[in-house]
Amino acid sequence: MTQRLNNFKSWNPHEIKVPTFLGIDKTEVAKVISSFQADGIIPDIIISESGELIEGIHALEAAKSLDQEMVMVTVQPPIIEVPPPLFTTISAELLYVHPLNASIYGENEDLQFLKEAIASTGWIKPLIVTLDKFLNGNERYRIVSGNSCFKVGCELGRKEFFVELKIFNSEQEELKTLLAGNVGREKTIEQKVREGLLWEKIEREESTLRSKAGKKVDPVKNFSQGKTRDNIAKRVGLGSGVNYEHAVAAVREMDNSIDAPVGSVQHHRHQQFKQLLSRTRGVDAAYKLVKPAVSPSLDIQQRSLKKSLHLGEAQDRVFRWIPKLLERVKIIGGPHKGKLATVRVVLSLEVMAHIDGAPENKRDNIAFRHLEPNTEEKTFTSVAQETAAKQKEMGFGRGRSQLLPDLARNVGSPVEQQPALITNLNVIGDVLVTEVAIALLKLTPKQLHEVMCKVEPELTSAHLEAIWKALEKSLSHKAA
Repeated sequence: MTQRLNNFKSWNPHEIKVPTFLGIDKTEVAKVISSFQADGIIPDIIISESGELIEGIHALEAAKSLDQEMVMVTVQPPIIEVPPPLFTTISAELLYVHPLNASIYGENEDLQFLKEAIASTGWIKPLIVTLDKFLNGNERYRIVSGNSCFKVGCELGRKEFFVELKIFNSEQEELKTLLAGNVGREKTIEQKVREGLLWEKIEREESTLRSKAGKKVDPVKNFSQGKTRDNIAKRVGLGSGVNYEHAVAAVREMDNSIDAPVGSVQHHRHQQFKQLLSRTRGVDAAYKLVKPAVSPSLDIQQRSLKKSLHLGEAQDRVFRWIPKLLERVKIIGGPHKGKLATVRVVLSLEVMAHIDGAPENKRDNIAFRHLEPNTEEKTFTSVAQETAAKQKEMGFGRGRSQLLPDLARNVGSPVEQQPALITNLNVIGDVLVTEVAIALLKLTPKQLHEVMCKVEPELTSAHLEAIWKALEKSLSHKAA
């Protein structure tokens, strides 16, 4: 029998307690003695930590007969028996819904189908609950799995519930049970995202506990955000990690406008998100509404923080800079300091960015304070600058307007000439109006829609009213 080496100990055979139910066969004892005289080995003797014999009665008797003062024994640790599940009936007054259930699945769930099923069969699966104690000493039980069944049962007048009473070893174990109890249900995009965020929290806390316990942590498994998000996305039913992070961005944008006044633009925006995220699929539609604009609440936070930090004017300009979607940025702090990245998602105080050289599907969360605009790559601030750069790249001459690049003699020129269709936005007054109108007419309906989506967050009430009056006038004219 193979035993662990660290369980071997030297023990006096005369001090080992032999249970009365173990019988001794003298023939077998004689065989052990004969074997010992041939090779000097006593077979395995297994005892408990208290010195009681578990296995090897014949080997022990042989050692005593041979006047062995000490023998090597295997000490078997006690076997911990897991108690069977405790099922009992508990009054509804002593049960309460898990606090996180509403934050994940909402206060006003549609439970009509479940209600009809329970009403017709009268059966509710046992709830999984854990004991909780309030400060006043009254015992109550927190429902970990079966929260929806409990709510429906109470609506149908049930006074008692059959439960499985369970003791959890950690908060993470309890939260996993909460999520596992909702695996089979149909969920909206918002519910899937909130489940995913809770899974992220659980995995972070478990990783921290493993590190504190001194256990070896796999750096690939535990620190690759891209891989973690892919796993969570599959677990909650959102496909890929990229799709999951887009859904997370949409939910966070919705949460940012939850307290917006009724009738305001932000309230309307919140309702749009709510409607799109209440579907079971269609993340792209919700993500299109995500804009990297600074919300009023964030602006207030920034002003307050600036005041507390006593920032100067130069520092304030850097502080108020907000990265834009797909902008190239330089990382100036944190573990990725010095690297360049592309902004993929803009959140309240941080971005999800793809760092140059990282796997394509990997995203890293980077705080605004650790970023600055990438001035090393040349950017254009006007159409004129971009046009001049294009002319230089194509070989256009300097100080003159021409449509064709400079070419060597007898080489010929391109068959199709490139027309100059660049809109001049450096004019003012009615000329500017005309230039913009011409540019808008060149757009397809889809492009025009994208333009309006980009400018909508920056439009004032006066802008919106002017646009509405112009559309109203146009529609009435076409109707006539």
